[in-house]
Amino acid sequence: MDDLRSTPGQQDGTCANCGRHVSASYVRVFGDNTGTLHRCSTCSTVSDVMDGRGSGLDS
Repeated sequence: MDDLRSTPGQQDGTCANCGRHVSASYVRVFGDNTGTLHRCSTCSTVSDVMDGRGSGLDS
């Protein structure tokens, strides 16, 4: 099973794009497999985040 805990130096619960604080569960659901949230609903649309842009997908 993948270990989804953040690596040392990563800030838990923040958007990597805008720095806004989000909950750890938001990162777990919309972020990538390393625990990084690339975009949140503040710096992207909710629809885009739900389509995978929070995990770094650009398609």
